[in-house]
Amino acid sequence: MASDTGIFKMMQWETLIRETVQMGGQLVFLKDKAPVDQDMYLEALLSHFRYEIPFVRRSGADIQSATFRTKATDLILFFEEQGELIDALNSALQGQRLILAKKNFVKTPFVDFVWSDCSLNDWTQVLGSLKQNWKKLPALPQFGEARQAPCLFLDRDDVVVKNVPYNKEAQKVQLLPGIIELINSAHKKGYWVALVTNQSGLGRGWISWKEYQAVHQQMLSLLAEKGAWIDECVWSSFIEEGVPVGNLYAGLRKPRAGMLQMVDEKLHVRMETSILVGDSASDILAGYSAGVGRLYLLSSDKLVKEQASLEEFKKKDPRLQYEWAQTFADIIL
Repeated sequence: MASDTGIFKMMQWETLIRETVQMGGQLVFLKDKAPVDQDMYLEALLSHFRYEIPFVRRSGADIQSATFRTKATDLILFFEEQGELIDALNSALQGQRLILAKKNFVKTPFVDFVWSDCSLNDWTQVLGSLKQNWKKLPALPQFGEARQAPCLFLDRDDVVVKNVPYNKEAQKVQLLPGIIELINSAHKKGYWVALVTNQSGLGRGWISWKEYQAVHQQMLSLLAEKGAWIDECVWSSFIEEGVPVGNLYAGLRKPRAGMLQMVDEKLHVRMETSILVGDSASDILAGYSAGVGRLYLLSSDKLVKEQASLEEFKKKDPRLQYEWAQTFADIIL
């Protein structure tokens, strides 16, 4: 029978593996310098969790060359024989690092967890206990006051700045009248402020990253001159034409909700009391899909066309509700 200390440690390792999966991560094993019994550890994992716990086995060369990238939510498992690989791969690895050691192992600054005296039997026991409780897993704990703050989501072109199609010249950036006051009012009332913008010019290769950055920084500089700032900025370079760079992350491009979901993951937004301001139907539909409480379609030269698109959508889903704002003064925070 396991001691109280042993039971506590088992619960620790169960929690670490469980939370890795719940956060969308996977277990990452390394091929290099692997002990002869690594396959037995993997077989134990497969026998208990053929589908529920994703895992991969990759070489150090795959990681160093970025053929395979780990994520911050991943758990990288090193056996003690592989300890020296941590230094070699350190700069290329994201994620938490766990050493599976059959003896006492000295923890280093770049190792997060050490499971000392971890035999195959211990590993199997933890997996068995986790499997037994798998369907009873509690939700991940949130920050104590998370999801209390709403967010003001803003499109960029013709909302924050005057639209210059595929702009690559910082000197052409002009803030729209009233945007400073809207952003500052939102911050005073406790809102986050986030920019979510489709930028297919990046995907098409019509704008270089250096040019995009210069335009973006000019926008931020003009805001800063008036004491305004944006808490989070997300952009999507995806385009439908299939240009390789633009093919990445189709789910980010509005009317999909991906960019708003990314903001939510970081800022823990209270979506039902949040506001989105955009000048196109795709902005409004992205906000609707993400569960944003109030949606404002800002007046522009294409207003009639965008309203027609939204009315067509409402024929299929009459739950969509949005408001028309002629100016920023019509937006109620």
